[in-house]
Amino acid sequence: MGHNVGVTEEPTRPSRARRARALIARSIDDAQLARPGLALGSLVLLCVLILGGSLMPVPYVIERPGPAIDVLGEYEEEQILVIDGAETHPTDGALMMTTVSVDGGPGYRVTPVEVAASWFDRTKRVLPREAVFPEGQTREQTALENVASMSTSQQGAVAVALDELDLEYEPVVMIAGVEEGAPADGTLEGGDVIVSVAGETATGVEDVRELIRATPEGQDVQMTVRRDGVQKDLEVPTEKEDGLARMGVVLSAGYEFPMDVQIAVGDIGGPSAGMIFSLSVYDQLTPGALTGGHRVAGTGTIALDGSVGPIGGVRQKMTGAVESDADFFLAPNANCDQVVGHEPDGLEVVAVADFDEALTATETIAETGSAEGLPTCEDVTAR
Repeated sequence: MGHNVGVTEEPTRPSRARRARALIARSIDDAQLARPGLALGSLVLLCVLILGGSLMPVPYVIERPGPAIDVLGEYEEEQILVIDGAETHPTDGALMMTTVSVDGGPGYRVTPVEVAASWFDRTKRVLPREAVFPEGQTREQTALENVASMSTSQQGAVAVALDELDLEYEPVVMIAGVEEGAPADGTLEGGDVIVSVAGETATGVEDVRELIRATPEGQDVQMTVRRDGVQKDLEVPTEKEDGLARMGVVLSAGYEFPMDVQIAVGDIGGPSAGMIFSLSVYDQLTPGALTGGHRVAGTGTIALDGSVGPIGGVRQKMTGAVESDADFFLAPNANCDQVVGHEPDGLEVVAVADFDEALTATETIAETGSAEGLPTCEDVTAR
């Protein structure tokens, strides 16, 4: 009977390179077995580096929906719009200013994890920080800028409403904001109307600025201001910056109205509520409810000629409006390319170019309960 016989070749010796690699591998294994703490420590260090990297600040900001606030109602237990010295009328419904919350501004930081999560959230928007805030701007400077732009916006909004009602007012130079800790802090206040500087009548923002800068080093500025209807003579301290006197205030063109108009929105800043402020002042100074009892939200700056300007974060503001139960939204024409295709369900969006169009839209909604026939952002972008 035959058998299958296997033939085995004589084994060959491993090469010198292979022997060296084997020796190194055994050495590593022996070290890990002899020092398990070293391997565990390396793993922990790696985890710490990964976690630390995920929590490190990155130069981005995240815009997310903020609250939509009824200007005809209260905010932080305080009536927002108060008009004294003129006949006002009861109203109904809501005229809602919309806001955006920004994470990652000066003094604050966001992490890679937060940024990555926001990329997948349609209600949020990620932007490079320098696209929103100037490089080197501090938290205090940001706060002052927001307060000043809100104050200036309110002044312009009231002026536009009074123009519509043919009521006269006078232009003035005013203190729009005072920087915390600046020389003028504690002496001047936001809203002060400047009557004179160093004995010279205040005729314009640039004139007042030049009078302040001309103050000799170490001297206070002699100023007369009107505060809450009372004229005050003040000595305002200064400091030198780049060889010029500085008080640490923001000056702006303002107005003295035939009535006292106060708009209080806490620490919310920026100019984007101008259009809604104008509609709210007009509503209180005219009989009946401008909205017809409906909840109308909106956004847009307002210029003295009544034109409505673009703002940032319009998609987040529309989301905030829906979350606050708004039925209608007034959007600036200039933002329509960002609106189309992103309108939230249940929100009728109307495009407006100026105060007259915003007023007409609100009156139409009051009469019909619908935005049908009013211009849409699709209409604007198709032109």
